[in-house]
Amino acid sequence: MAQDILDQNDADTKKLNWEAFIKQDVLNFLMAHSLQSITVDDGAGKKGVIKRTAKGELSVQITSNEKL
Repeated sequence: MAQDILDQNDADTKKLNWEAFIKQDVLNFLMAHSLQSITVDDGAGKKGVIKRTAKGELSVQITSNEKL
């Protein structure tokens, strides 16, 4: 039971790290290079997409495919 909790905490930490990576590092890269959109895929089911809308706003989409 304790291992299940530790595994869940590890999964939660990885999810937060992925979200932080997309919202910070990838977003900063997009802005620094004046890109319209960028897609990042970790090959293990996590994907991040950042796009500029027609109004110039930034849209961030983060998806994951997790096995339980």
